[in-house]
Amino acid sequence: MPVSLSRRDFLRLSSISLLGLAFKPLPPEDQLEPIFYGRVIFVYLTVYSRPSVNGRAIALHDLETILPIYAEVEGEDAGAYNKKWYRTRGGYIHSTNVQPVLVNPNPPTSVSSLRLGEVTLPFIDAHTKPRYSATVAYRLYYSSTHWAQQSLADDKGRVWHEIWDDRFDESYYVPAVAIRLIRPDELSPISPGIKDKSILIDTTAQTITALENGQPAFKTRISSGGVFGSDKDFRTPLGDYVIDRKRPSRHMAAGDGAADDAYDLPGVPWVSYFNGGIAIHGTYWHNDYGRPWSHGCINVLPQDAKWFYRWTLPLPSADHPLVEGRGTSVIVV
Repeated sequence: MPVSLSRRDFLRLSSISLLGLAFKPLPPEDQLEPIFYGRVIFVYLTVYSRPSVNGRAIALHDLETILPIYAEVEGEDAGAYNKKWYRTRGGYIHSTNVQPVLVNPNPPTSVSSLRLGEVTLPFIDAHTKPRYSATVAYRLYYSSTHWAQQSLADDKGRVWHEIWDDRFDESYYVPAVAIRLIRPDELSPISPGIKDKSILIDTTAQTITALENGQPAFKTRISSGGVFGSDKDFRTPLGDYVIDRKRPSRHMAAGDGAADDAYDLPGVPWVSYFNGGIAIHGTYWHNDYGRPWSHGCINVLPQDAKWFYRWTLPLPSADHPLVEGRGTSVIVV
């Protein structure tokens, strides 16, 4: 079952950043402060005695458990494509199995027109009415982005944001404490004076590189489209494209809910489309960058997707659900 954070942990996490990751031996856990938390994103998670799948199993945690992360360490398994492990309570967990999160509650702020916001808690339930007893429509996750269109108070004076679903044109209600409203200046263009910009996506190396005047300006790991069975080839198409539209938030959904390849993902952040429905975007449902994972899109960390959203043309916007125009070139190899 999910761990219930104490008030002390809750307040402490509000001031902890993702910076300052340690790679040296650590003192006992009772002397440690978490550098961030991890939300378990698979059915279960094994805690090992050392950073290796050959370590002794210490504990199992269920989906949605929130664990303190004390340090990042390099794993011991030779040949592993991802050697990043996290030290947590009682041992070590592999980084692919958790979403790094913070617990940053927000002061309730009133909204009277469409405003973009991001979830700053590990997760929060969106209800069909502005009260906790109402039916849960979706669970929203850390770093996902959503459009708040107005604020209401319930009978106990708690402020809720009415969230507009951009796919189904419906409304849900989320406690305002879970949503940080994004200032327009946070999306100011990056390197606007550079005319020669392009993106190179290498589906073999699983990397994306931003090029300025032909030179790398930013590079990170990705998860491109994969093959899932003999009849489910979702590999990202190779070729030359341009970014032609962008959305700072998008509810992505496809397929029959009973099918293995179905998905329903509200609030996908920082979406930059370059080939029909294929886009570069942030991902909150896995942390397994470095190998194919998607249905064709280019998955990156939310903060990296935000960087590309700001760096590319057409110009970014925090005020409009959609911006369009012939933009930055994208080469997929």
